[in-house]
Amino acid sequence: MALVEVQDVWKTYYRRNGQQVHALRGVTLKIEEGHLTGIAGSSGSGKTTLLSLIGLLSKPSSGSISIDGIDVSGMSDIFRSRMRREKIGQVFQSQYLVPHLTAVENVALPKMCTDISRSAAERQAVDILEHLDMGHRLHFRVAELSGGELQRVSIARALINSPKVVLADEPSSAIDESLTLSLLRLLKGMCKDEGLTVVVASHDPIVLKWADRIHRLDSGKLLENGTK
Repeated sequence: MALVEVQDVWKTYYRRNGQQVHALRGVTLKIEEGHLTGIAGSSGSGKTTLLSLIGLLSKPSSGSISIDGIDVSGMSDIFRSRMRREKIGQVFQSQYLVPHLTAVENVALPKMCTDISRSAAERQAVDILEHLDMGHRLHFRVAELSGGELQRVSIARALINSPKVVLADEPSSAIDESLTLSLLRLLKGMCKDEGLTVVVASHDPIVLKWADRIHRLDSGKLLENGTK
């Protein structure tokens, strides 16, 4: 079953001189629920743009995107924000963690944007971090954590609101191969054991090898659609 459906999506930007730049050109694809899906392509291929559209951080210039059966293309910013909070977890190239907060406090932050209390949010954060083998680092600040630990905190933060889909943009860019493999085992295991849907944008063949299906972009166009 497709959790995400992208239909004939274009994304056009305009430079200061008025020149059009087509970041995506008529992309159509489906992302299956419970799978780890790869979005492949070199720098500038449109991977990050596609991820930002699926993540409701921007809107398509034309075409439609549906998530969990809901067409999100024409949603108001208020509803997009609500859906992003409730259904989508995101792991960015830069973790965007708050330096002076602990691992638990960083993970609990998105939950505190809801009506849940701080103590309840932090209890949930502890549960997720322990599940990710971070129980021994709960109260360490960002500067005291290793690269692999920071990635796990980012994943825990992405999972705190029990999303339907987790989006990861170039997850191997700031960590070595050993940590990359550890991260991929974790994400793949969550797809298999918990039915999580994961979409990974990457040019790294090590990352893409773990994908159940791969959609390959080049200059904003889809070259391969759902191949293994």
